[in-house]
Amino acid sequence: MLYLTSRNNLMADAFFIMESRLMFASLHGRDADMLAFQAQLQVSRDYSADRLGFRQPEDQRSWPMFTTAEILSGLTKHVTRYQTHNYGAVTHMFLYATELTEFNREAKSGWVLLDDLSADMDKAVWQCLQELSDVPLLDHWQNCLLAELEADRFIQRFNPAVCERYALVGIKAAKVEVPADFGDRITDLLRNKSLTSQ
Repeated sequence: MLYLTSRNNLMADAFFIMESRLMFASLHGRDADMLAFQAQLQVSRDYSADRLGFRQPEDQRSWPMFTTAEILSGLTKHVTRYQTHNYGAVTHMFLYATELTEFNREAKSGWVLLDDLSADMDKAVWQCLQELSDVPLLDHWQNCLLAELEADRFIQRFNPAVCERYALVGIKAAKVEVPADFGDRITDLLRNKSLTSQ
């Protein structure tokens, strides 16, 4: 289902708003509408003054409570065009927060976004954890380590939902953080035989 946006006659097939900040949006619209929207983002130096609401076609409110982004800062864009039968050329723009595409090596944190809602999130989170970890990780440790880190909220999963904390439509996401004592945790799990070397 396409959501309508609160400005520039744009439509969205996916978006992620977390604590009022726009993290990701997949927007579609005519060239002129998309160019006007891009200009609005670039002209305003204080993006936090802008808002972008996403609403279902039958919703009359331009700024729905849980699907309106109040903070539009730190965004990168990627633009493509495609042809449609009824509307001619349509512009497709991805807006995304930089931290979604770049690991924070210093803080040892990263994000995983999947547009296939049936895809295996555990596999993607495990690959992210392996990339961030200074400690080599054996593949058969996956279930144990993911459960351990998720229990302590170092792995946070965001499934499609609209709630007070976040709105996630058309994609699913996970935030992965490597704790400072990660090496010690692995040592303890090896000692108590929760993890094995083979």
